[in-house]
Amino acid sequence: MNSFGFLETIWQDLRYSLRTMRQSPAFAITAVLTLALGIGGNTAIFTIIRTVLLKPLEYRDPGRLVRISVDNPPRNIHDISFSPLQFEQLSAARSFAEIGAFTQTTENVTLSGGDGPEALVGARVSGNFLHVLSVQPMLGRSFLPEEDTPAAPAVALLSAQLWHRRFGADHPWTAGQTVTIDSVPHTIVGVPPGFQFPFPGVDVWMPRPSEWSAVPPIMRPKVGSLIGFGRLHPRVGLDAARAELNVLLRQYIGANPGLYDADPRASMRVVRLQDQLVANVRLRLWILFGAVAFVLAIACANMASLLLACSSSRAGEFAVRVALGASRVRMISQLLTESLLLAFAGGALGALLAKWALSAVARVSALDLPRAGEIRLDGLVLGFTVALCIATGVLFGLFPSLRASRPHLAGLLRDRGQGLGRPIPAAPFRTERARASGNRTSGAVGNVAHRRCTAAGKLCSSAWPRSRISIRQSADHQHPPAPATL
Repeated sequence: MNSFGFLETIWQDLRYSLRTMRQSPAFAITAVLTLALGIGGNTAIFTIIRTVLLKPLEYRDPGRLVRISVDNPPRNIHDISFSPLQFEQLSAARSFAEIGAFTQTTENVTLSGGDGPEALVGARVSGNFLHVLSVQPMLGRSFLPEEDTPAAPAVALLSAQLWHRRFGADHPWTAGQTVTIDSVPHTIVGVPPGFQFPFPGVDVWMPRPSEWSAVPPIMRPKVGSLIGFGRLHPRVGLDAARAELNVLLRQYIGANPGLYDADPRASMRVVRLQDQLVANVRLRLWILFGAVAFVLAIACANMASLLLACSSSRAGEFAVRVALGASRVRMISQLLTESLLLAFAGGALGALLAKWALSAVARVSALDLPRAGEIRLDGLVLGFTVALCIATGVLFGLFPSLRASRPHLAGLLRDRGQGLGRPIPAAPFRTERARASGNRTSGAVGNVAHRRCTAAGKLCSSAWPRSRISIRQSADHQHPPAPATL
């Protein structure tokens, strides 16, 4: 079969499938809605998993970015902060191209200005944090090394959202603009691109993490308040970096035996930044993905049962097609086309439902999903949806197609043939359309039987004279004529 004939066959199957769905609208609507829920749920969860778990961080060489904290297994304490004094010791590690730090939580700050005060989310970070992440500000510059010292003037970086909301519309960027944060004038030195580090929803970044407002100034050098992050050298692994940091930790414990964070049972924790970012949601997302996949499997089983029931009611149609010479492959192709058409209709509706659900997920802050602002449908997700539609259509349509493509032709023809000689009793629940459809099917089967009987009759007629002569000769040979009597 050439390509033109193949396309013509597909077009005929599609037209016939649409006509079949139009004749059974209740079944078609039920099937499409059922598949839309299953495929839409899988599309939405796959989009979240791809963005949160599988998609690399939007930094240069994100696999080399790590998060540094302290574990204390004997005390069953994990991922705790360290003091600024200990951070000075850890900064000497040679496994890292550069190390930075940030406070373990955000701090609430108030921005004062012409539009009135506004409550913001602030983060204290080391002055080199943009350099460690290899991120360039979209406006202005990053912090300078001298701005990370205690006596340096107050400076700040504003988020892109805050800048456009509060300043960008009416004030073009000029270096050295001043804002008041917590009653202290701060010079705006730059605006980073839209990204979430070290916490989601940060509005303003300020240097000198050792000056965290939650800790009294006299206690700041020796109180654990910092979490480290760094960029590994290209040929250094996690185990080597962890071993070097543990050596530096032992040196710190030996030099400061009386400090709270100088516990001999402690050890350094070094994990990839992306793994730590999704550690709290990884298992839950995979469990949720398995749950929606199970729901889709149940939907496929229900669809297979519905198709088997429909194929039983269409047994007469299949018998006529086989009697007229339709091959089994052609029958399976037609029935699978009907299944795939239902699957793609459900997939299209499911993609719309997934888009609506994902937009709602991105706005719900209570879910606490990392990188929630990056969750959206894209080409890869749509490709996954198309593949899922094909797999779903074949899964629930293959077995009913195989079974319906082998009708019991002799029994159906015998039943239809017996029904030709007597009136068909009218069932009270049969509609006029069903009665007309049955009569047309019976007539078609009767025409096929009539043509076959006519051909058989002609064959018998042509053979009848020869058989009659042979019978007569055999009779004369077995019974000779009696002698004449006088």
